[in-house]
Amino acid sequence: MKKVIIIGGGFAGLSAAAELSSAGFHVTLIEQRRFLGGRAYSFLDKNTGLELDNGQHILMGCYENTFRFLEKIGVTDKLYFQKDLCVDFLDTTGAAYRLSCLPLPAPLNILSGILRFKAISLAERIRMLNMAKGVLFGNTSNSSHDLTITEWLKMLGQGKKARETLWDIITIATMNEHPDNSSAAIFRNVMKKAFFSHRRNSRIVLPVVPLSRLFADNADTYIRQNGGAIEKGIEASALLTGNNAVSGVKLKDGRVFRGDYYISAVPYYSKLLGTEFNSVPELQPSPIISIHLLFNKPLMEHTFAALFNSPIQWVFNKEKIFRDTAYRGLLSIVISGAHKYIDVPSEKLVEIALRELKKVIPATSTARLLHSKVIKERHATFSPQPGVNKFRPSQKTSIKNLFLAGDWTDTGLPATIEGAVLSGHKCAKAIVSI
Repeated sequence: MKKVIIIGGGFAGLSAAAELSSAGFHVTLIEQRRFLGGRAYSFLDKNTGLELDNGQHILMGCYENTFRFLEKIGVTDKLYFQKDLCVDFLDTTGAAYRLSCLPLPAPLNILSGILRFKAISLAERIRMLNMAKGVLFGNTSNSSHDLTITEWLKMLGQGKKARETLWDIITIATMNEHPDNSSAAIFRNVMKKAFFSHRRNSRIVLPVVPLSRLFADNADTYIRQNGGAIEKGIEASALLTGNNAVSGVKLKDGRVFRGDYYISAVPYYSKLLGTEFNSVPELQPSPIISIHLLFNKPLMEHTFAALFNSPIQWVFNKEKIFRDTAYRGLLSIVISGAHKYIDVPSEKLVEIALRELKKVIPATSTARLLHSKVIKERHATFSPQPGVNKFRPSQKTSIKNLFLAGDWTDTGLPATIEGAVLSGHKCAKAIVSI
């Protein structure tokens, strides 16, 4: 039986491990922390006794590789699937709007939602239909450079109101970066996959349990049941290489793990490899801030909502998402592409969140805040700047038995769960085909 050593227990490493163990390989997965999940995990908050996510993750119906992985480990019943795309938008000026798509084939479903979206004028909504042409046939570069999303949207006749009201929110949610600094090429891939292939692809999908219970625990069980081993709390220090091959993974404690194939599923900024593979200085981080606010009573009717004219992009009602009264009064706030706020003290961020919530949920003013928890993920994703794709390495490397997994590798997608799982599947497929 061929042996595969995988370094890193996030979505990329676990999805590769699940694929390979089910294909008859002996897998050993090494994770330096004492828990699995990478940048998507939950933890027990001692102050509230609640299991909190390190950050809210939105999946979409187009995450075919993610759902294949979650189905393999038996957890698709822990997901809520919208029937059709529907998003509530709350404006800090006091208005509320809904983007609601009819059950029509793609892209007619999206067009139906846009044409009925009253946050912008009818003339602007009609101009929004130019996006269809741009996604299907448009060019995301000109003679001198790759376009930013803002430049591309302007080329497609999208005015300031349309950009700020809809496209910017979609951009920041999917790319974790401002449209002025994001690659139109990557965004176009996302739009095509989500909105122009199948009606189900545009649906929002949410985990109905904390993240670790969604995938980490079941992936651990699945890999072990298929003959694999998972080693937590041990740190790899170097890859042993020679003759264009890896011969082992050296641990900090001096032990060496040996296999036939190796997958590095660590972030791009990791110093582990000591080679050119993870040294990608062109990739820069983009942070996400999550703010959990526990109130003495429920405040919000919506399951989740996007915010207009606010530093906050999303509010999630955890009681409704988890369908668990233990989470009553818990709202989770997301600030994506949070460069401006990452060094702001946590107390100040809570103040900002409360101020913004009072504008869209007036009941916040009379509620008592019982507890707050601010989580800053400085390296949440790489920043998908124009031209960044040419620096993202392939899953195959010049070393014949070494493969790279991670959302930062060449997937054509931004740094999403789907990108991470896709990279893991690509590594597994490459090894199986040898």
